[in-house]
Amino acid sequence: MDYLSLPLTLRKGYFDRVDLYESISCSVGLILSTRPNSIPFDPEFGCLIWEKEFSDLYSANKADIRAGIRNAIDKYEKRLYNLAVSIIEIENTPHNALGLAIKVSGNYRDDGEEKKFEETFHVG
Repeated sequence: MDYLSLPLTLRKGYFDRVDLYESISCSVGLILSTRPNSIPFDPEFGCLIWEKEFSDLYSANKADIRAGIRNAIDKYEKRLYNLAVSIIEIENTPHNALGLAIKVSGNYRDDGEEKKFEETFHVG
């Protein structure tokens, strides 16, 4: 089955299509990159990581941040289960000034077969 790619991009009269894994990845990326209260039809949609000051991300309780991220993904991406979230410090670059990434892993079902999901999302 094909799924719509996020962000929605109209090309030659059609929206881009992706497989289930990529659809889940796009969905998780959207959740992680959205500040709560920024979408009028669902004010709770998004990730509480954006409620923190970026300097707090280094000193805050990482377990609380991981739990908030996991709760947001659990709520809005129902295709994933056995979810695990970790925060990874990475090299600072112009495209990743914070030096943080979020690794999300879990399982999903595709045509009745259990498959593994694992992606790393850069923050900032």
